[in-house]
Amino acid sequence: MKKISLKKLLNGSDSKNQSVESKRLKDAMTEDCYFLLVDHGISEKIIDDAYEQSRMFHNLDDSDSKKQAAHYRHAYSGRGWSPCGEEPAYSANTKATCSAFDMCYEIKEIDEEFENFGPNLWPPKMPEFRDAVYKYYLEFSKVEKKLANQIEETFNLDKNFISSKMTEKSPSTMRLIYYPAVEGTPEDNLFGISAHTDYEVFTLLTQSEKGSQLKHRSGEWHLVDCNRYEIIVMLGDMLEVMTNGLVKATPHRVPPTPWERYSITRFCAIEGHYEISPLEQFVDATKGPLYEPVSQQKNIKDGLAQASANSEAMLKESRVDERFKNQKDSL
Repeated sequence: MKKISLKKLLNGSDSKNQSVESKRLKDAMTEDCYFLLVDHGISEKIIDDAYEQSRMFHNLDDSDSKKQAAHYRHAYSGRGWSPCGEEPAYSANTKATCSAFDMCYEIKEIDEEFENFGPNLWPPKMPEFRDAVYKYYLEFSKVEKKLANQIEETFNLDKNFISSKMTEKSPSTMRLIYYPAVEGTPEDNLFGISAHTDYEVFTLLTQSEKGSQLKHRSGEWHLVDCNRYEIIVMLGDMLEVMTNGLVKATPHRVPPTPWERYSITRFCAIEGHYEISPLEQFVDATKGPLYEPVSQQKNIKDGLAQASANSEAMLKESRVDERFKNQKDSL
């Protein structure tokens, strides 16, 4: 798994190393479907504080009033806490074991029509939780913009084509996820989270212990063994669409492990109403675009609807197949 240095990508005073790192970034995105981002500038303390607060929150009893007050049934736009057993099946015929706390940009204005933005639902009487988690979120938002700019440059996109749409009104959710230890031999269809791709442009993931598995473009699954200060970058559906399949979204999953794990997942989205089509420079004139236009909000809502349908009806088709059913023959 390639380690890409954000510091080298941003170092305009060393154009040779910058060019080499940019080439490595492009190779990682087009050949591997994922990479580790290092030298990103986020302090270990900010990451440690967020993990400690996540651990404290998830270790509360499910009946605790603070957890219950933060339950997603009280939240706007699906934010808040979801207990174990309520994660949807991203792959058909699977069950998930994780619990999660979801939040996004803290914004008072509410998107009544599409629910892309609005206020978070924080657990009461936990000011340290709110402070540490939101600091982490904002620091990763800075990395989001910097990485988006590098992707634009690497693939010769218009300047700020992606990053200008990554605003406070984008549905760029962050999830604090807890995976309980699974003892004995688990059922074949039991996962922490089952296989899927993410709906957004890309995802910045950290983990307390190894457990995340990513699917290489060759089709092989790889267990990611990294520390919590290295950022796993997974590529999302919207990037796949805009590059007409040159970049593929990263299938990923979390199998059950005999050790407990925590992860923090920062989904990097564009504003919901923007519709993305394959960009002209990636389209073969003899084949045409391989993907139908899709907006960020539609991609998210369709994906979640499919996952919920999988949970309710154990549908045979996978989310990715269903959502990209209009895709033509691949390159």
